Amino acid sequence: MSEGKRKLGIVFASGASNRICCLIIYGATALAMGYDVRVHLVNEGLVAFKKDVLPKLSTDDIDLTTFPQYFKPYVETYLKNLKESISSGKVKDWYSWIKELKDLYRDSFKIYACPLAAQFYNIKKEDLADVVDDIKGAEAFLDEVYGGPILYIG
Repeated sequence: MSEGKRKLGIVFASGASNRICCLIIYGATALAMGYDVRVHLVNEGLVAFKKDVLPKLSTDDIDLTTFPQYFKPYVETYLKNLKESISSGKVKDWYSWIKELKDLYRDSFKIYACPLAAQFYNIKKEDLADVVDDIKGAEAFLDEVYGGPILYIG
């Protein structure tokens, strides 16, 4: 990370399609404001970044979302609107958006997988989407974002 730059850490613990939106919006906003952003993938957040999962998170599959049962009609509306927005070109799918941020902000935007989560979920680096930079522990993540806020998205 560049000395003197503002930093944002995001711990992403959810694999849900309606949570990755928060990761992208806060991450993209911070990057546009000049922050260095580091994402630490833990638990189902790591599973969400598998090669065979990340491209599916922009679909209208309600099984890929997390919500209390009471909110089901709202989540269905969210997914319908998301699909329509992607189809019409108003919004990029989540995977494409992350790839674009990685291309635009290179060293300012890093995504790391938690080694313990990788071990417990039996996920190797080669199983992960190409947007994941490395497998690094909490100590490396915390060291890189020291002094900046950390968001937890679960």
